[in-house]
Amino acid sequence: MSLSQTNSFVNFKTGSTPTSKTKNIHLYFGEDDFTIAEEIKKEKESFKKEFKNMEICEIDWNDENLSEKEKTARLQNGLMTNSLFGSDKLVIIKNILFSKNASRPSSLPKGEEAANLTFFGNDNRETESGKEKIILKYLGDFQKNIKIFFIESNLDKRKKIYKEIVKLEKNGMAEIKEFLIPINFQFDNWIRETVKKIGGKIEREAVDALAISLGKGLAQKDKNKKIKQSYNLWEAKNEIEKLVSYRDDGEITKDDVKLLIKSKVDMNIFNLIDSISSKNKRKAVSLLNEQIDRGANEIYMLTMFVYQFRNLLKIKSLLEQGLSPSEIASKTKMYPFVVQKSVEQCGKFEMNDLKKIYQKLSDADLAIKTGKMNPRLVLDLLVVSV
Repeated sequence: MSLSQTNSFVNFKTGSTPTSKTKNIHLYFGEDDFTIAEEIKKEKESFKKEFKNMEICEIDWNDENLSEKEKTARLQNGLMTNSLFGSDKLVIIKNILFSKNASRPSSLPKGEEAANLTFFGNDNRETESGKEKIILKYLGDFQKNIKIFFIESNLDKRKKIYKEIVKLEKNGMAEIKEFLIPINFQFDNWIRETVKKIGGKIEREAVDALAISLGKGLAQKDKNKKIKQSYNLWEAKNEIEKLVSYRDDGEITKDDVKLLIKSKVDMNIFNLIDSISSKNKRKAVSLLNEQIDRGANEIYMLTMFVYQFRNLLKIKSLLEQGLSPSEIASKTKMYPFVVQKSVEQCGKFEMNDLKKIYQKLSDADLAIKTGKMNPRLVLDLLVVSV
């Protein structure tokens, strides 16, 4: 069956033409390998329940324990059925479509190597390697009892394979899905949902503390100018499991996060907060620029502003009630040095001033999340207006 005939494909299990529910080919890609792994795990479990004579074939093209010949043989076997009544099959292939082809024999003389480019493939040329030919043949006439998942970290949309999968997606027989690591408030929501799935409970302030401790907002650009988060979801899941286990049936608190999670937060950022509190605008702007240049993004900076001014409000209220710094530290469970610094800052603000600033921070947060203002502009205005 050629690609031009895909609309006439019939699912012999149901006797129907393919719909969005009967996609045989799936291309998952993106930096969020954790969620991809979770999706594949669920797919495998579902497949085992649905089919008795099931077969699951998994191939990772980066597996150094297998030779190129062995991987190619597995690929061929995975994409073929033994007979007309062959078993249902789930095939999962990782890092095969768009990764650099490292299998070209380095021992070949230059002339022979050039002559073999067509067979081994070249990322910068419209040539097809042996594996690509096998896949393209499968895409042109795929078996209805084989469900395949291609797992990739990146895509090369120039490749013929990608273009063929796009054609199949348009005809309802393929799915192309990107998985991105959740950032900012999306990461907060991910933490809440993950805690819930594991069977735990977590306070709102604990979510904020955990997200910041794990590195929320500390994204940096790599050599390709691509934004890379300082956390990954595998690490985050492990830390959440630790907290849920520690709390057992109780609710995870901010103090639990402080106790069990090693923070990635650069404590020097409090120098910036101190400059803002001291109303030293020139120094505050300079420190803000320094933090941005070092990789802290605007959402992270705003989160830290909110965190510290919330502390100032709390401590100011307790000071007005006559509590000493040591009593405040005991009552709030804050680190003593944080309380001491905050007490000094509180002396520079009236309670009404702190409330107005906190409202400004709330408005700034809304402006950024709704896209009404440029995040950097919001921060600059905050620094000079507080």
